[in-house]
Order: sequence, then C-alpha cells, then structure tokens
Amino acid sequence: MGFANAVRQLREQRRLTKAALAARCGLAPSYLSRLESGDYKSPTVATLVTLAQGLEVDPRELLVLAGYVPDDMASTRRRFAEETIASVAESAIRSISRTVSTTLNPDQDEGDDEPINVDRGLLAERLRTNRRTASRTVRQVARQAGVRVSAITDLEAGREPSAPIDLPQVLTRGYALAAAEVDDLLFEVGLSQYLSDDIVLSSESRRMTLEFARLARIRDRHSRQGLGLLD
Repeated sequence: MGFANAVRQLREQRRLTKAALAARCGLAPSYLSRLESGDYKSPTVATLVTLAQGLEVDPRELLVLAGYVPDDMASTRRRFAEETIASVAESAIRSISRTVSTTLNPDQDEGDDEPINVDRGLLAERLRTNRRTASRTVRQVARQAGVRVSAITDLEAGREPSAPIDLPQVLTRGYALAAAEVDDLLFEVGLSQYLSDDIVLSSESRRMTLEFARLARIRDRHSRQGLGLLD
C-alpha cells in the first residue's frame, strides 16, 4: 500500500481532515500534505509514532499497512511485543501495589517510601463521579476531610493541590471510600500514569490493561477472602 496511502486511508476512515490530523500530531499541515503525496518516502521513527498516536493505532500496525513489515513477521513481533508488555505491566503492577501499600500503611517499612505518581486526570474524573453520585458538594467533602476547599477543587480539576495533603485520608474521610476502594483507586490511577508513558501502547490498549488489572485485583481479593487471609 505504501506509507503515504496507509496514512491517507486511516485518516479518511476516521473522517479527519489533513489539518485536523496535523493538529493532533503537532505537525505542519503542509508537511502532512506532502507526506500523503509521497514526497517523504522514509519518515523518521518519531514521526511514525506521532502519526500512529494521532490516528489512534499501534505504530506496528501502521508499518504493516504501509508494507514495511510482512504480516507474518509482524504477527511474530507483535506476539513478542505483547509478551514483553505483559511482563512490563506485571512488574509495574507489583511495584505500584507495593507503593500503594506503603502509602496506606506508612508505619510498615517496606523499603520503598517513594510517593505514588498518579494520573491526575483519571483521579479527577473518579472523584467528581463519586461526589456527584453521593450528592455532596465540594465544600462538604473538604469539611469532612479536614482540608481547604481549594485542595478538593484542585484534585477534581486534575491539579496537584498547592498545599500538601494526605490523599488516602482525603479519600477515606472526604469521599467516604472504604479501605479496599482507596487501595483500588490509588492502584488504578498509579498504573494509568505508568502506562501513559509507554508509546507502544495505544489508548485502547491502556484501557484494556487497566480493566484487566482491575478484574485481576478483584479476583485476587475474593480468593484471599475465601482463604481467610483478609481481615
């Protein structure tokens, strides 16, 4: 098909104009127009990844469509990549679980006092949904948590509060989340932030990984409850 035709086909399937795709990718419209015309035969890897992200496809799929990689070879590499991603995700899950545990239990010395790095946009979305479902105002949440209203406003806007706060305490007291819910939420937003830095994973792949991790944790919790390992 060729790289130019592959980009054009994917763009048209998504009903994007050249200008819209260029804006998504941070490219000049004139550059994208010349690329689709075939003037640029070998774009850089950075450009390939940028275009793939703008088109919401895996960079490897774009290479296959462009005919750069035979499909059978691509399948083999894709399986290898998926195994690698699974291994990285498993490592991330263990690391983030340990960090969350340390955050929730500061008196337990697990040798890792690094604060959890969270996806603030996702955290904000979850907190807004929780508060509105419970029919509470921002002021009520702040009063119950013992923090300033601005701290809750910042959290729900996806910003880091200007003054330090005890996030688990805010989630427990202000948003009335149970311990297991706090644990799950911190894990979810921590893993989401970790995965968002991986250019190999598309937004859909990140979503599926988060959902898989969430279900796995629920299953693990139920198993431990069945064995009497949880209080």
